[in-house]
Amino acid sequence: MWPSSEGHLYREQKSLIDLGWASVEREPVGRRHRNRYKITAEGERALREWLTTEPDEPHFEIEGIVRMFYGDQGSVEDMVSSMEATAQMARSMLDTMLVFVDEYLEEGGPLSMLEAGVGGPGDERLEFHDRPQFPERLHVVALVIDVTTTLLAELEGFLATAADKVSRWPTTTDPGITPTTRERLETIRDRHRSKASS
Repeated sequence: MWPSSEGHLYREQKSLIDLGWASVEREPVGRRHRNRYKITAEGERALREWLTTEPDEPHFEIEGIVRMFYGDQGSVEDMVSSMEATAQMARSMLDTMLVFVDEYLEEGGPLSMLEAGVGGPGDERLEFHDRPQFPERLHVVALVIDVTTTLLAELEGFLATAADKVSRWPTTTDPGITPTTRERLETIRDRHRSKASS
């Protein structure tokens, strides 16, 4: 949902601590240690304040779509290859998200905890698959997974279908595809106008 490098995430964690919005404890994990970050009361206030502000416009960071935009500068094969690779990556991401869904639904998992009324605020934090769980947050997590998996499935399906059609183009600059372009543009217009009017 929010692409960022691992290095940037570590810098952000340090910034949250410097601001007093998070604390960190080192805890042993076998022969090693890991940092466990926890939001502070001041951090909770800052989070609640941020949630009252207007969100930024949606941004997409999908290189395969940028490559489609410049597809007329390359070959049909390059364009199809990029579209198929992006579709496969969307499928892989979708499969990863579905593993979490299965885990949430497992007996003893977060949904079971929620239904049993255990492991939430005020209780001892329970672990499942060696990770602390927050079953009281599952309703918002499920919303995010719903929209994310919907977008990934739509991206995969669109690119797989479009790659098949593009593979039949003689070149990426052939004017013979103009009627198909008209049909696509009219379909886009009609699809979204009908949604706006309903």
